[in-house]
Amino acid sequence: MKKLSIILFLSVFVFSCLSTEQLQEKRYQELLSYSETITPELLRNHLEIIAHDSLDGREAGTVGERKTAQYLIDHYEKLGISPKGTEGYLQPFIMNAERVDSLVYRTYNYDNDDMTEINYSSESKTGISDFIRLFGGSEPQSGDVIFGGFGVDDPSRDVEHLDDVAMKDKWVLIFDDIPHVVDGDTLINPAISNNQRAANLLSRIQAKGVLVISDLSSDEFETMSSENSEMLEQPENMRLQYMDDSDQGGFPRAYTLISPEMAATFLDLNSTNDLQQYREELISNITTFEPHLTNHFVDYTPYGGTVEIESNNVLAFIEGNDPELKDEVVVLMGHYDHIGITEPDETGDSINNGADDNGSGTSALLSIAESLQKAADNGRKLNRSVLFLHVSAEEKGLLGSRYYSDHPVIPIDQTVTAFNTDMVGRSDPQNLENGDTDYVYLIGGEIISSELDSLVQSANKQSVNMRLDRHYNDLTDSNQFYRRSDHWNFGRLDVPFVFFFTGVHDDYHAPGDEVDKIDFEKLSRISRLIYTSTIQVANYDWRPEVDNEEFIRITRDQPR
Repeated sequence: MKKLSIILFLSVFVFSCLSTEQLQEKRYQELLSYSETITPELLRNHLEIIAHDSLDGREAGTVGERKTAQYLIDHYEKLGISPKGTEGYLQPFIMNAERVDSLVYRTYNYDNDDMTEINYSSESKTGISDFIRLFGGSEPQSGDVIFGGFGVDDPSRDVEHLDDVAMKDKWVLIFDDIPHVVDGDTLINPAISNNQRAANLLSRIQAKGVLVISDLSSDEFETMSSENSEMLEQPENMRLQYMDDSDQGGFPRAYTLISPEMAATFLDLNSTNDLQQYREELISNITTFEPHLTNHFVDYTPYGGTVEIESNNVLAFIEGNDPELKDEVVVLMGHYDHIGITEPDETGDSINNGADDNGSGTSALLSIAESLQKAADNGRKLNRSVLFLHVSAEEKGLLGSRYYSDHPVIPIDQTVTAFNTDMVGRSDPQNLENGDTDYVYLIGGEIISSELDSLVQSANKQSVNMRLDRHYNDLTDSNQFYRRSDHWNFGRLDVPFVFFFTGVHDDYHAPGDEVDKIDFEKLSRISRLIYTSTIQVANYDWRPEVDNEEFIRITRDQPR
């Protein structure tokens, strides 16, 4: 009789264990089923609003950004997801910025010891100038003008148009279009870009500024000057006020486009008609050219001051169900701001709607939130809590996420993982050319936490089974994507992260980043992958640890 009781007890025990495992699997599959509510149609509905012209490109601190924040709030309120900001759903933060009223350029001509003013130009809301500041120029600059040809060095082809000593503290006059290849001959290494040239002149050589001769006609330049003046008073060089210990921010040295008339003046040409011939002669003598002083002097003065700009992160919260684990949080994040209004493109469009950057990630978070809340409403809560963190001012230097990470509403040491989604609605040119678009770049994961990487891999296999591309998942990669989006402000504090990303395309930071170019089927698959990854981490019994010593060393070397 005693032996029979033991057998019965063991049978019941084994049955109970199997039932518990089966029950857990059933609950997990039920949770997974809610990802089916993340559809291309739902994502499109969100994105058509977030990337609409009426929001003027969602630049941080603008009416368009505030309207977008309200749309996010309305969605979370409708779903019944709790606010978690310091003011309802909002977490306000203040930025300092520079606002320029006008930029004054005075040009002088040397005649022996005499210096005569020959041109006065003012960039302002009401005027058209012979100078268009492209970037920089936060401080007054004065100096002689030196002609620097194309402003590049390519020793392998005997091209030396830079002179560190002669150009320092002078305005460097250069032709804009670098003649990399002419008539099939490579004259200058195509890898030498305009950005690299600007960095050499302004940072390495420390020129007072750069004066750029474009191929625009006088009428085209005048049109551009008029359009540029409309942008003049927009705040720039934003930085978090609580971190701002500078008297004046911004890049002091100006990179400036000049009119054809001013270019002819600086080069002592008879008319603007001679500019093209002068450039062709320069190309013919590209290896023998040497920089030389002109007989001109430029004095530049910006007028304006520092202003305060308010922006907001948007925070929504679904509390976990486990008595012990619910105090820990998985952060799902993405920036909802973009770059606003800029100069028109070739189609005349000046509104940068940022459908992919980062309307796609914002729409993904809203859809994931809806699925998780539906599951919670039906008794399928996760063990850990989930924070939906929509940050702003990413385009100004990751400012919103930096503010949150320094002022978290849930302590950083209770944040187990950060999933960042930024630009997940398209495919980059390389994958499009290969015809293989069912992929997502994973950045973070294995180069930070092997556990976290395993959880995401498992989520992928159990959901969409996309190709997880690790091309950029390298701490030595020149693009440095591992610290170029908002996840970095968690990574620097030892929070393991995964950055979901599909790459840069031709419409990056351009008006062409429109809703009609989004691959909504792909976006829905990536959203479901993030949803499933969130389930995996939130219900994981342990916290994924940062276990890559190289990442630990690098983050220790980065400023905090």
